[in-house]
Amino acid sequence: MKNRIVMSAILSLLVLSTLEAADFWEEKPFPEWSQKECDKLLADSPWAHAYALTGAVIPGMMRAPGRAAPSRSFGDSSLASQTGDREVHVFIQFRFLTAKPVKAAIGRMRMLSAPGNKDLAKQVNSYVDQDPGPEIVVEVTHYSEPSGHWALRRVEGFLNKSTLESLHNKVWLGGSSTNKRVTLDRYQGPSENYPGALLYFPRNDEDGNPHFDGTGNDILLHMETDFGVVDLLIDPEKMHFDQDFTF
Repeated sequence: MKNRIVMSAILSLLVLSTLEAADFWEEKPFPEWSQKECDKLLADSPWAHAYALTGAVIPGMMRAPGRAAPSRSFGDSSLASQTGDREVHVFIQFRFLTAKPVKAAIGRMRMLSAPGNKDLAKQVNSYVDQDPGPEIVVEVTHYSEPSGHWALRRVEGFLNKSTLESLHNKVWLGGSSTNKRVTLDRYQGPSENYPGALLYFPRNDEDGNPHFDGTGNDILLHMETDFGVVDLLIDPEKMHFDQDFTF
């Protein structure tokens, strides 16, 4: 009986320690991150989210190696394609490029491609530590599982034809329980040299105060498209890096 109690206590401690385990970006400095860890931060982290554009989920089809699970999904039968007992899923990937950990992951991958290059390491550190600037920059890319689904052309077409004027009142940052709406300041569509679209939002209001300081209940990225409405909810409490809120 005593042994059972001891074993139960040990198991409870192990479970608790697992639940409280910190993410790698909280445990070690970015120059120690592996390629796998960089890939994870850029695909599935508080600063990177994959949003599913199809509704029904077939077990085993939602996640592929190196890909993130969707933050939310909604049904759109025009984007889904049944192939036997499998369903193709289409995703939009959002990354907050101005967030310090995203810059750290991008910089670390450059360092991994040229190990021992001290000049490059200095450049990367300068890049990571530089001021985020007056804008919040969100990268928008897309993919499907399995890859190459025809519906990607519909997403790509929307991103290519969109302009700041067409998106101004349809894309904004805010909160799910507030009236705050920070609309687009600039928009850059995909190009031959850069396949992703870029959303630029002003970081501060007219008085120079930040629109978001990490204290709200959530941050909502709202995007109205030709194929549906994206409402991505983000937890600002998780968006801390080196003890600072970064966005």
